[in-house]
Amino acid sequence: MNQDSRMFENPHHAYAIFGRAEQVREKLFNDLEKRWGVEIKGNPDFSYQKFETLSVDEARLLKEFQTNKSLGGGKKILVIEADAITVQAQNSLLKMFEEPTANSHFFLIGDCVRNLIPTLASRLEKMEMGGEQPPISAAEIGGCSPQEFISSTPAKRLALIKKLADDIKDEKKTKADAISFLREIEAVYYQKIKREGKLPDNILADIEMCLDYMSDPSASVKMLLEFVAMILPFAE
Repeated sequence: MNQDSRMFENPHHAYAIFGRAEQVREKLFNDLEKRWGVEIKGNPDFSYQKFETLSVDEARLLKEFQTNKSLGGGKKILVIEADAITVQAQNSLLKMFEEPTANSHFFLIGDCVRNLIPTLASRLEKMEMGGEQPPISAAEIGGCSPQEFISSTPAKRLALIKKLADDIKDEKKTKADAISFLREIEAVYYQKIKREGKLPDNILADIEMCLDYMSDPSASVKMLLEFVAMILPFAE
C-alpha cells in the first residue's frame, strides 16, 4: 500500500506534505474529491488558505474554522499552503493539531513544511506527494555549503548573502531557502558542540533568534544573515 492509499484509507488527523506546492495541491485536491467525495468548490466544510507567511492572527482564524461543527455532517478539511509560518503562529496551531474536532483533517503544504518547530512537526504525519521537492544544497546557494560558508572570509560570506537576497527579490528563491540554509549552519554548530563540548558564547542562541525574526513578514532576510555572518568565528 503506497503513502497515498494509507492516507485516505487509514487517515491521520494532520499531515505535512513534502513536494512541489503546485503539484501537491493539484494531486491532493484530486484525491480528496475522488477518494473522499469532498467538494472543493462551494463547500463550507472545505477551506484552502494560502499565505506567504502565516501569522499568529491568521492562525487563530484557522483555529476558529476547525472548532465549528461540520455543516454537512461529514469531514472538515483544512488545507494550509504557506512559504513560512511564524514561530508564534506554529505555537498557536499546536493545540489545534493536538485536540482536533471530530472528523477534521489538516494538510500543511508548501515550503513551510521544511522549517517547522520540533513540537509542531512531531504532531504531523509526514509524506511526499506530487513530485520531489527541490532540496536546499550547497550548489543552490552560491556553490557554497554551510561548512564552507562558516570557513569563508567575511567578504565572501557577505557576497554570498547578497546573492541569496537578490535571488529572493527576483523570486528565484524564497525566504524558506534562507531559513533552511541558516538551519543547516545551526546544525553544523550543534554537531560541533556535541563533539567538542564547547562553542563561542551565544552562537546557537543568536542563530535561533535570527530564525525567529526571519519568520516575521517584515524582517530583512539580508540583514539577519549579515548579522549571523559577522557573529560566526572566522577560520584562522
